[in-house]
Amino acid sequence: MSRFLLRAAAAAAALAFASVPALAQTERAAFPELRLAEAGASGQRAIDLLGDKLEAVAKFYKRSPQALRDMLLRDPLVRLDRSGRLYVVEELDHPLPSDDSKNFVEGAAPAPLDNTFLLHSRPGAKRTIYLDFNGAVIQNTAWNSNGNTINAQAFDFDGNVNAFSAAELERIQYIWQRVAEDYSPFDIDVTTEQPPADKLTRASDADDVYGTTAVITNHNGVYNCSCGGVAYVGVYDNVGDYYKPALVFWDMLGTGNEKYVAEATSHEVGHNLGLSHDGTSQVGYYGGHGDGETGWAPIMGVGYYKNTVQWSQGEYTDANNKEDDIVVIGSNGGILRKDDHGNGIAKATALTTSPNGQNINLSGKGVIERRKDKDAFSFSAKAGAGSVTVTPDTRSANLDVLVKILKADGTVLAKAKPDTTLAATVTFTLPSAGKYYVVVDGVGHATPTTGYSDYGSLGQYAITGTVPAP
Repeated sequence: MSRFLLRAAAAAAALAFASVPALAQTERAAFPELRLAEAGASGQRAIDLLGDKLEAVAKFYKRSPQALRDMLLRDPLVRLDRSGRLYVVEELDHPLPSDDSKNFVEGAAPAPLDNTFLLHSRPGAKRTIYLDFNGAVIQNTAWNSNGNTINAQAFDFDGNVNAFSAAELERIQYIWQRVAEDYSPFDIDVTTEQPPADKLTRASDADDVYGTTAVITNHNGVYNCSCGGVAYVGVYDNVGDYYKPALVFWDMLGTGNEKYVAEATSHEVGHNLGLSHDGTSQVGYYGGHGDGETGWAPIMGVGYYKNTVQWSQGEYTDANNKEDDIVVIGSNGGILRKDDHGNGIAKATALTTSPNGQNINLSGKGVIERRKDKDAFSFSAKAGAGSVTVTPDTRSANLDVLVKILKADGTVLAKAKPDTTLAATVTFTLPSAGKYYVVVDGVGHATPTTGYSDYGSLGQYAITGTVPAP
């Protein structure tokens, strides 16, 4: 079982906790010098402790003083440390029960098991999210409140902490796949391979290569709580690592349930990237609505029990948080990836073809990175019957697909958007030999009250199809 030492410089942290008007990172106000009388305060007590420094703290978080007060009052899970920094404790009434039916999907692991700790969603990206399942020795961070050393255990649900079983390696890969899908619109590499220190630690404000770590561990001896995880808010782009890592407690999450751990990991990293909780006037975490494939919940609410879990901007009924998740992530260093395919047929990408008797098989893949993104692909074929299927991520799709077949003049020949599934298959008859186009779009389901808009319908997809050979 490998371990690593999280080296942390006690540098000034930059915590952003609010929606901002642009995706680009912006300059931050200095955080005021504070030494509060107690740690862990929330609600009105936190407001009282900040006293006349509340305005300066709010400015640091890019909020008005009233907005900061409102946030503290509505979300008791947000706490202040002695320096006045915001962190979140994901309290549970009780540990979540073991229930592997919540994994939803059966299938082979994404890679050979001996590559489990070599997985990368976007190798070469300047930003990183490291999923540490190996255990860690944590020193000199905000979590070491009394100067102690924290020995975080490795991910282990079979009782053998000295080796990973095949089942544990598969589970790690599935968790990675789910988290990678959540962050697929961003130019961020989600990896299980321990990066060199300079890939995670931001050395200065001018350093544009950095990231954060989520340590997936047992809570015993790490953090005394009945909670699924803890994380500081808005620290992804901090200089130094003092307010990292995020901590995810697999033993509280269905004893390592794949979906529970993955949802909690994306959620805790979301806090590192500046996000706050999605709730209602009645509950701190919104658990979503709907059923089946299109049952929906927000990532920063409770995603454990719904199939489609997306970034949100509070469009559901009685939402208490209207922040634009994608903008907030961008303002904290989680920049969007570049568009991988042209939006219109003039910049369409040719689909890969292979022979299949009198037909050809079509294949391609891509990512819908933005709400207004549409990816266009081209193929040439003779007249006759054809079919194209667009399948979002097979394990934990965030993308609800609309697929269209266009003629060379741009008119729609056929389209498909099933009501109860995320994947879409369109069948059609090509009227003549020539060039045609496939356009993939992310769409919503029903209304935000009963379903969701196209706001968070983003993510990876694969195209397969068969058409008459040209």
